[in-house]
Amino acid sequence: MLSCKQVATIASDYLDNSTPLKWQIRLHLLMCANCRRFVRHLKITRQVSAQMATDKPVEDVDIIWKKVQQRVK
Repeated sequence: MLSCKQVATIASDYLDNSTPLKWQIRLHLLMCANCRRFVRHLKITRQVSAQMATDKPVEDVDIIWKKVQQRVK
């Protein structure tokens, strides 16, 4: 059986479906709550990162600060 360290090392490949060890990882995840949590968090992080890459860029901080200062005056 794979160790937690091994699962963490290839978790990204597992989520990409590009590892020949898929069934071994699934077996490990059935028995290890910590690795299940790690893989779930990795999946969420990847989804959020992909979403952020498609969103429009945030305004420059200096522009936002100037707008705040104008409203305060």
